[in-house]
Amino acid sequence: MSIYALRPKPYAARRAYILFELVLALGIFAIAVLGLAKSLNQALETANLLKRDQIIRIGMRNFLEEIRRKPLTDMSTSMMDTTYGVTYTSVTEPVTLRTTSGTNLTDIYNLTIKATSSFNEVPEEATLSVYVYKPAQR
Repeated sequence: MSIYALRPKPYAARRAYILFELVLALGIFAIAVLGLAKSLNQALETANLLKRDQIIRIGMRNFLEEIRRKPLTDMSTSMMDTTYGVTYTSVTEPVTLRTTSGTNLTDIYNLTIKATSSFNEVPEEATLSVYVYKPAQR
């Protein structure tokens, strides 16, 4: 038997090398696709969080406008938004403000609105506080 008989044919060696290149290229492609999928998933989660924050912000603004127009006795209340699972609660407290001339301003109240919700079983809370002028009913 000759030494050349044990040697693989050049065509078979090239064929195995092409197969190895193909497997390597598919592996790299699969890793790249998984990385892109993970990035897309993270972007979607971030977009959902931003959307939820925007919904809560708009809900607080709407609740504020609703409560501001009510009489002082009805301003401390609570409301549940069943669509998004957010509870809005408002509390009023009298505020004493003094002018530069030293006189006290009356009929000014601090209206505090709290939005309470839970996202992924983690409770979240947002607060909005504004001064409201409610003259005494005479």
